[in-house]
Amino acid sequence: MMDAPGRMAPKAATWRLCLAPLIWAAHFLAIYAFTALACARKGTGGWFDLASVPWFIGGATLLAAAILLVTIAVAIRAGRRDTSSTGASTFVHWLTAAIAALVLLAVVWETLPLIWVPVCG
Repeated sequence: MMDAPGRMAPKAATWRLCLAPLIWAAHFLAIYAFTALACARKGTGGWFDLASVPWFIGGATLLAAAILLVTIAVAIRAGRRDTSSTGASTFVHWLTAAIAALVLLAVVWETLPLIWVPVCG
């Protein structure tokens, strides 16, 4: 979304900057809510079986990581193509990529307990 040639619309810039933290929040909520429901049911079977927790967390992490990697790639590509005379638009692209990279690190960090801590431990 460009406001004028080479200038990004303020709403588009805001959404680009907020996308990565929203992905992190959704991932965080999904994996911890799923684990809490599975632990509360004590593995009675069905959707929230204890054996499905690692698979769910792994799948959610792969999905979040893929979205974040695409966000980083798009932001870097858009920053290189930006021909505006001001540096504000280029800064927004750079900041979007930097925030997405930091959020990718956070997503990986919150997935690490899957390796070391038993489910419902």
